[in-house]
Amino acid sequence: MIANILNVAVGLWLAYSAIFSTPPGNLNAGRLALTAVAAIIRAAWARQSDRLKWQSGSNIVLGAILLVTAGVRRAFGVAPLVCFWIVLLGGIAVAILAMWSLLYRPETAATPAAGASGGR
Repeated sequence: MIANILNVAVGLWLAYSAIFSTPPGNLNAGRLALTAVAAIIRAAWARQSDRLKWQSGSNIVLGAILLVTAGVRRAFGVAPLVCFWIVLLGGIAVAILAMWSLLYRPETAATPAAGASGGR
């Protein structure tokens, strides 16, 4: 639960930093890599207590994509606009999936719907 709260904050920070950097998308590759690693570690931590594992698994994949983006940005100098969209959408997705995993609690006992017994 705590890991998902922290991943929501990481995702919001990624979206914020993508939008408000000057020019938009001109992020420090080292800071982006550290944030991506933090998202991966927290998603792996959250995976241990999540009921459904696909949200944290998706956050691990998104963190890996952000880590690759940071590496490519440092090695080849990706255009800020390309980096802007990857980081913005990745940050939004990380935050949404972590919040979904945080708030989703499936019903434990299945209750039959009204009229499902056949009415006999």
